[in-house]
Amino acid sequence: MHKFIIVLIFLLSCISLKAQTFIRDSVQETKKEPSWILKYRNKPAYYILRSSVPLFLSSAVSLTVDEQIRKTRNVHLSDFSNQFDNYLQYAPMVAMFGMKAAGLKSRSNWGEMLTADVLSAATMAGIVNGLKYTVKRKRPDNSKRNSFPSGHTATAFMAANLLYKEYADLSPWVGISAYSAASLVAIGRMLNNRHWMSDVLAGAGIGLLSSELGYFLSDIIFKKKYIKDVLGIPTDYTTIPSYFEYTLGYSCVFPHELSINGCLVSTYGGINTGISGSYHWQSGFGIGGTTTIMSANLTNHQGIVGNATLAIGPSYTKLLLPRLFLENYLYCGYTELLYNQERTHSGFGIQLGTSVLGQLTPTMGMRAYADYAYTTLPFFETGKRLNYLNLGIAVSALF
Repeated sequence: MHKFIIVLIFLLSCISLKAQTFIRDSVQETKKEPSWILKYRNKPAYYILRSSVPLFLSSAVSLTVDEQIRKTRNVHLSDFSNQFDNYLQYAPMVAMFGMKAAGLKSRSNWGEMLTADVLSAATMAGIVNGLKYTVKRKRPDNSKRNSFPSGHTATAFMAANLLYKEYADLSPWVGISAYSAASLVAIGRMLNNRHWMSDVLAGAGIGLLSSELGYFLSDIIFKKKYIKDVLGIPTDYTTIPSYFEYTLGYSCVFPHELSINGCLVSTYGGINTGISGSYHWQSGFGIGGTTTIMSANLTNHQGIVGNATLAIGPSYTKLLLPRLFLENYLYCGYTELLYNQERTHSGFGIQLGTSVLGQLTPTMGMRAYADYAYTTLPFFETGKRLNYLNLGIAVSALF
């Protein structure tokens, strides 16, 4: 867990550096970017890699918590089984072909679009299958040794990005819907115990990378200028974005020592994972919410203690630099104390936090957060209330 915190701090530093590096001249005339930065930012490699590299880094980070996430799933959702992810992975692709057939204006003609799709799918399949049968990682359900990376997730994010690149100018909801569907596929693979967290994050990165390469190669074939920002969307990266995201973090639980049925035990550091979202007005004020599960191991073979929360509340976001936003939030709502597979208490919880969002593209960002949660839940026989500190990162769909 200490490695997780160190890499988390490193990622936060990278996000801050990226936001400071790519300030646009048109946004702040008093701050001119050095020519070498402009040269780097205008290269196709930047636009091809800007979404996938953060996901690959997140996959590396999540290796430290893969086992803990599986334990949390097995304790709280051991009976979950639903095959929606087998079908939802193709939904963005079906939508793209349907919209094209309906005559909606898109980035490419049929020939260009199909060429990009074939090249993207071939690249994705080659990378995924090459890694699956080279790494030979065992699946969390112990069924096969082809877990890394997640092919379903790679397919879903490839399809989502293809749809977005063709129809981004139609409505912001095109990107929101496409990437949300892809994220649900990734979550479904973990809920069905078919993949580790690191598998789906790597799969998402491969899907995005493959689709970007597909369009880059297609543009070369058809002698088109590579479009860096999809359909020339005017984005100055100073507009406060709203977001929908998947979060993953480290939790420090208080009090550390407790008594369960007369047995003295201690809590290890745990994990928190969930889905969050926030809608912001340009005044900076907004309203958000989160649904999270925190889980921590207990010593003396006493199992897992957890906390499930559903909360909403106000937030305020301030622009620090183009692409870099500081958010403070206060959420409150319903919370439950979980012990192994049983709910022992329910009550009220407050979550106070701050975060830094780095906007990587018009519709994608990464957020690093720190918050403190206090609940009214009696923490077993300690006579104290459950509270904990969270540090984490999130992959955010922006709108």
